[in-house]
Amino acid sequence: MAHGFSRSRRIANLLREEMARMLFGEIKDPRVHGLVSVIDVKVSEDLRKAVFFVSVFGGAAEQESVLEGLNSARGFIQYTLGHRLDLRWVPEVHFELDRTLDSQERIERLLASI
Repeated sequence: MAHGFSRSRRIANLLREEMARMLFGEIKDPRVHGLVSVIDVKVSEDLRKAVFFVSVFGGAAEQESVLEGLNSARGFIQYTLGHRLDLRWVPEVHFELDRTLDSQERIERLLASI
Protein backbone atom coordinates (compact mmCIF):
# COMPACT_ATOMS: atom_id res chain seq x y z
CA MET A 1 0.00 0.00 0.00
CA ALA A 2 1.90 3.05 -1.25
CA HIS A 3 1.34 6.20 0.80
CA GLY A 4 -1.57 4.58 2.70
CA PHE A 5 -3.72 4.53 -0.41
CA SER A 6 -4.97 1.03 -1.28
CA ARG A 7 -5.49 -0.30 -4.79
CA SER A 8 -9.21 -0.65 -4.13
CA ARG A 9 -9.41 3.05 -3.18
CA ARG A 10 -7.53 4.10 -6.33
CA ILE A 11 -9.87 2.01 -8.47
CA ALA A 12 -12.87 3.44 -6.63
CA ASN A 13 -11.70 6.95 -7.55
CA LEU A 14 -11.29 5.96 -11.22
CA LEU A 15 -14.74 4.38 -11.26
CA ARG A 16 -16.32 7.46 -9.64
CA GLU A 17 -14.74 9.78 -12.22
CA GLU A 18 -15.86 7.64 -15.17
CA MET A 19 -19.36 7.20 -13.78
CA ALA A 20 -19.67 10.98 -13.34
CA ARG A 21 -18.79 11.37 -17.02
CA MET A 22 -21.39 8.79 -18.03
CA LEU A 23 -24.10 10.58 -16.04
CA PHE A 24 -23.63 13.63 -18.28
CA GLY A 25 -25.56 12.29 -21.24
CA GLU A 26 -24.22 8.81 -21.96
CA ILE A 27 -26.84 6.89 -20.01
CA LYS A 28 -29.95 7.06 -22.18
CA ASP A 29 -32.47 5.63 -19.72
CA PRO A 30 -35.12 8.37 -19.25
CA ARG A 31 -35.37 7.54 -15.53
CA VAL A 32 -31.77 8.72 -15.04
CA HIS A 33 -32.25 12.48 -15.24
CA GLY A 34 -31.98 15.59 -13.13
CA LEU A 35 -29.34 16.16 -10.54
CA VAL A 36 -27.69 12.79 -9.98
CA SER A 37 -24.27 12.74 -8.32
CA VAL A 38 -21.90 9.95 -7.41
CA ILE A 39 -21.03 10.68 -3.79
CA ASP A 40 -18.76 7.72 -3.13
CA VAL A 41 -17.69 4.34 -4.47
CA LYS A 42 -16.71 1.40 -2.28
CA VAL A 43 -14.73 -1.35 -3.98
CA SER A 44 -14.22 -4.68 -2.25
CA GLU A 45 -10.64 -5.64 -1.41
CA ASP A 46 -10.71 -8.41 -4.02
CA LEU A 47 -11.84 -5.78 -6.60
CA ARG A 48 -14.84 -7.90 -7.66
CA LYS A 49 -17.65 -5.63 -6.45
CA ALA A 50 -18.19 -1.87 -6.61
CA VAL A 51 -21.03 -0.09 -4.82
CA PHE A 52 -21.81 3.40 -6.14
CA PHE A 53 -23.49 5.67 -3.61
CA VAL A 54 -25.56 8.20 -5.53
CA SER A 55 -27.40 11.32 -4.47
CA VAL A 56 -30.56 12.32 -6.33
CA PHE A 57 -32.18 15.72 -6.02
CA GLY A 58 -35.89 15.17 -5.55
CA GLY A 59 -38.41 13.18 -3.58
CA ALA A 60 -38.41 9.51 -2.70
CA ALA A 61 -40.27 8.54 -5.87
CA GLU A 62 -37.72 10.30 -8.09
CA GLN A 63 -34.84 8.76 -6.13
CA GLU A 64 -36.24 5.26 -6.58
CA SER A 65 -36.88 5.89 -10.27
CA VAL A 66 -33.28 6.99 -10.85
CA LEU A 67 -32.02 3.97 -8.91
CA GLU A 68 -34.15 1.66 -11.09
CA GLY A 69 -32.79 3.34 -14.23
CA LEU A 70 -29.20 2.95 -13.07
CA ASN A 71 -29.75 -0.71 -12.22
CA SER A 72 -31.36 -1.23 -15.61
CA ALA A 73 -28.26 0.29 -17.29
CA ARG A 74 -25.78 -1.83 -15.28
CA GLY A 75 -24.73 -3.92 -18.28
CA PHE A 76 -23.96 -0.83 -20.36
CA ILE A 77 -22.15 0.79 -17.44
CA GLN A 78 -19.95 -2.26 -16.76
CA TYR A 79 -19.19 -2.66 -20.46
CA THR A 80 -18.25 1.02 -20.80
CA LEU A 81 -16.10 0.95 -17.66
CA GLY A 82 -14.32 -2.13 -18.98
CA HIS A 83 -13.42 -0.36 -22.23
CA ARG A 84 -12.30 2.89 -20.63
CA LEU A 85 -10.30 1.60 -17.70
CA ASP A 86 -7.30 -0.66 -18.02
CA LEU A 87 -8.45 -3.25 -15.49
CA ARG A 88 -8.01 -6.99 -15.59
CA TRP A 89 -11.45 -7.43 -14.00
CA VAL A 90 -14.30 -4.96 -14.12
CA PRO A 91 -16.05 -5.01 -10.73
CA GLU A 92 -19.69 -6.03 -10.55
CA VAL A 93 -21.55 -2.73 -10.30
CA HIS A 94 -24.26 -2.00 -7.71
CA PHE A 95 -26.06 1.24 -6.87
CA GLU A 96 -27.38 2.55 -3.55
CA LEU A 97 -28.82 5.87 -2.48
CA ASP A 98 -26.47 7.91 -0.34
CA ARG A 99 -28.20 8.55 2.96
CA THR A 100 -25.58 10.75 4.64
CA LEU A 101 -27.50 13.98 3.98
CA ASP A 102 -30.68 12.45 5.40
CA SER A 103 -28.80 11.41 8.53
CA GLN A 104 -27.16 14.80 8.85
CA GLU A 105 -30.50 16.61 8.55
CA ARG A 106 -32.07 14.29 11.16
CA ILE A 107 -29.22 14.95 13.60
CA GLU A 108 -29.52 18.71 13.04
CA ARG A 109 -33.29 18.57 13.72
CA LEU A 110 -32.69 16.57 16.90
CA LEU A 111 -30.06 19.04 18.10
CA ALA A 112 -32.30 22.01 17.28
CA SER A 113 -35.14 20.50 19.33
CA ILE A 114 -32.98 20.22 22.46
